[in-house]
Amino acid sequence: MAITVVDKEKALWEWAKENPFLTDRLLFDYLDLKQGSCSISPVSADERVKQFIDGSQLRQYTFALQIILPVSDTSDLINLENMYTMRTWQEWINQQQREQNYPDFGPNVIEYELFNMNNMPQMALRYENGIAKYQFFANILYLELEDE
Repeated sequence: MAITVVDKEKALWEWAKENPFLTDRLLFDYLDLKQGSCSISPVSADERVKQFIDGSQLRQYTFALQIILPVSDTSDLINLENMYTMRTWQEWINQQQREQNYPDFGPNVIEYELFNMNNMPQMALRYENGIAKYQFFANILYLELEDE
């Protein structure tokens, strides 16, 4: 019996690079500490949610989309603009679900569902040099059929 191994991380990264709102080249699981740096990072890997009697599995792949942006301690619009930037990324995720555009997790994967796990992005970490890491989490649910 041949086992099919699909590089889901590469598929996720290639798919996410289509986001027209990226502020820099998209990195995988790494974020430069410079303004505009953006990354996609797996969070809880690729876990089985449910096993079916026919051997198929409902699985979920959780990931974070992250960006480094300047922060402001004044009443200017920088922090508001940061949230807007991240909300455009979240809307891009919603659009991919509506268009049924998903990463290609291989020939044994069907019935994808993509959704944001947070209803708004958040500042995850503020650095002393005036930048911060913003992020939100998303999830891909899919049905993986058993190898034949």
